[in-house]
Amino acid sequence: MNRYAPPKARVSDPPEVGSWVTGALALFFAICSLYFGWTLWYQVSRARAPYPLPDPALATLVACLGATAAIGLWLQAPWSRWVVYLISTLLIVFCAWYVRWLVHRGWPYESGIRSFVPLLPGLLLLMFGVATAVHVARLFRK
Repeated sequence: MNRYAPPKARVSDPPEVGSWVTGALALFFAICSLYFGWTLWYQVSRARAPYPLPDPALATLVACLGATAAIGLWLQAPWSRWVVYLISTLLIVFCAWYVRWLVHRGWPYESGIRSFVPLLPGLLLLMFGVATAVHVARLFRK
């Protein structure tokens, strides 16, 4: 077998994307939506008018978006990519807001480690949002 021979697949064929990654993403979105739904129910049922959550509507939106993405990815429905793109866009906007918030609080600090550690949660969310959108785009490529 010649290692340098051209591949047998045509260039126009979409790459094979692992279904276990899609199942893991669906499971992650389902767990997130259950967590936010449970947190919302617990906080609203136990608290008085100034709720401990920043906004119960935000938790409801995140729970509904996560459940919709989980169901769509589990069924591998083409419409679910738009929900995942929306979630990824919202994560990017949140990361930009988070960096802006850090700058207003005096970031960057004197130490490099002290400057990097506050960025870590936002960078991980940003990485997850971009990787999820890329995976879903490859999955539903025509």
